[in-house]
Amino acid sequence: MNIRELAKKMAFEHKLPRAEKYDLVLRDFDGVVELIGYVQDPNYDMRDFEGREMLFPKRWLTLGVFPYDLKVSLQ
Repeated sequence: MNIRELAKKMAFEHKLPRAEKYDLVLRDFDGVVELIGYVQDPNYDMRDFEGREMLFPKRWLTLGVFPYDLKVSLQ
């Protein structure tokens, strides 16, 4: 199981917001693990993009923060 699959599994288990992609990042300054997701940018109103032939703006956002010693089942 790769890191992105593990991040997706953790997001579903902890009922975090849905995202197109997921990833895990270790924060060095406080030693916690951040679960980030690639989602539609919340700074834009998606209604402004209706009917246009362009992609919705997206960005990586923190969806959850977990202690580094959290036990996760890999099955």
